[in-house]
Amino acid sequence: MLFSEIVERPLDAIKMLVPSCLYVIQNNLLYVALTNLDAATYQVTYQLKILTTAGFSVVLLKKRLGSLQWISLLFLVVGVSLVQIPNETSNMKRFWKFPSGPQSVGFVAILVACFSSGFAGVYFEKILKGTLQSLWIRNIELGIFGMGLGLAAVILNDLPAVRAKGFFQGYTYIT
Repeated sequence: MLFSEIVERPLDAIKMLVPSCLYVIQNNLLYVALTNLDAATYQVTYQLKILTTAGFSVVLLKKRLGSLQWISLLFLVVGVSLVQIPNETSNMKRFWKFPSGPQSVGFVAILVACFSSGFAGVYFEKILKGTLQSLWIRNIELGIFGMGLGLAAVILNDLPAVRAKGFFQGYTYIT
């Protein structure tokens, strides 16, 4: 059954390349963001994925959000903005400027990851609603393409390190 669903229907399977690629990009961007932002800023800012998912749902799936949902999204944006405000009043001048250095890299990475997450999730939902294939077949396709794309990224970026120290370098038996 798996063979007939995936291999014999390649055009249906190829639809899963878009969200799979976006999820691989998103995971790498989240790693970049986490290395350049403190944990609290990272965690709270990444909640903007809820806003982007709602926006893409309205545009791509033609969903209608109620007034309470819009107000909730507004509170989310306000909350994320409040986390960005510095604690000390001497740093308020810096608040109105875009962050520089590693923090700006982390901030841009997490914003792009939010958009990637929102679009990939809504696109995946759109595919599921427009096909007869089951959710588990789509998830297997997503996983196969994700592993392939992730492995390609490792080969392109880290092949010398993998050759020198092995694929699982930096891991312990616990991780």
